[in-house]
Amino acid sequence: MKRYFVLLAAVFASFLFVNSASADAIISGHVCVIDGNTVQIGGKSKEGKCWGGIDVFLFGSVAPSLEDTCTDKSDNTWECGKAARNFLANLIRQRSISCFHIDGAFSQNKPVVTCISGRKDLSLALILNGLAKATDQENNRYTLEETAAKKAGRGMWK
Repeated sequence: MKRYFVLLAAVFASFLFVNSASADAIISGHVCVIDGNTVQIGGKSKEGKCWGGIDVFLFGSVAPSLEDTCTDKSDNTWECGKAARNFLANLIRQRSISCFHIDGAFSQNKPVVTCISGRKDLSLALILNGLAKATDQENNRYTLEETAAKKAGRGMWK
């Protein structure tokens, strides 16, 4: 177990000292879902809180904050922030995930990563289910999926 934390610390330290233009890293391990935008890798969950791991932001999507609510077309209010977190937690279900920190991007001192659980891209799944919006305007990643979710009236688009 100690070796695992040493390896985890070494990976995290590499993020701090690598030139952002050439930063390529894979982070994998047990995951704890913080919200629809953030997961913690390599930590533990205790009393509903994540601790001891590396917090990472999902690339290409932005989900509502935990306390956010959304209103559907019938004017019903629902807790879309909690729905995004719960969907993400159910998608992962205590499995390990692999996250790829390819372009060296950071947000709020946290790596921005693409995460895969099983064969599912977590950002893609959130967007397809209407629980997050596509954010990558440079290469239009996920914009078609967001349009599909809107047309189908899923999640925030219902």
